[in-house]
Amino acid sequence: MKISDKGLAFIAGHEGFVSTAYRDPVGVLTIGYGFTMRSRVFAAWWRTRHGRALRMGDAISRADADVILKRLVDEEYGAAVTARFGALPQHHFDAACSVAYNLGPRALTWRWARALSAGDPARAAAILSANYNTARGRKLPGLVRRRKEEAHLLRTGTFPGLDRAEAPREPADATVDEESAMRMLRALGYLQADFAAATRAFQRDTPPLAVDGIFGPRTRAAAERRLRETAGNRSPARRPSRLAGVLAVGLALLGAVRAAWRRWRGSPR
Repeated sequence: MKISDKGLAFIAGHEGFVSTAYRDPVGVLTIGYGFTMRSRVFAAWWRTRHGRALRMGDAISRADADVILKRLVDEEYGAAVTARFGALPQHHFDAACSVAYNLGPRALTWRWARALSAGDPARAAAILSANYNTARGRKLPGLVRRRKEEAHLLRTGTFPGLDRAEAPREPADATVDEESAMRMLRALGYLQADFAAATRAFQRDTPPLAVDGIFGPRTRAAAERRLRETAGNRSPARRPSRLAGVLAVGLALLGAVRAAWRRWRGSPR
């Protein structure tokens, strides 16, 4: 089987295109649509083109990345899905390719895959939706969203973000202060080296923003809202103000003086 055009767009959208090599959340050198030297197809293409392994700072064009992505899915991950499951409905095949691309072919032997192989896509989707979303013990919003959307595709045959009306896009002439925007994105955990890639990753995790890589007014407002929510969740419980403490002490002393006065007046003289 071959992945559908929508299935390919689904994977590309979740991976995001990054033109310059960077290290992913678990430290693996990555470029393009999540390409690494662990991929047989990409490694062969890269070594043929450059005569060496991928290095930090290396670059790739989007046109080359689009060609490699289709080859990768068809020859490597799609082939692994076919070998594991045989013929599948197209939307099951596309979802399984996305999982294998993101988590590696070994993921095709995990619990969700055993349920799919047993003919229970609903159970496979439930398992997929609730698991496989952490890196180094930390749950990542991008992985949480990806697993839920893959599960949705398994259950319904529809592609979240592709089979719905397009979200409103940022104005094409939006003025962007990239330095301050990048600080906001990094504070929210989006550490991609490429500004547009970090913006798209945040937009994918913040529906209904359009995933266009433009940090315009809508995206900025959403980022500011998320930062306020994060700060609110981390703020300590409110402590009484210093003035309130002084007043409390003063009232206690006044009460003690009044009690002593009443005792003095009631005593025989």
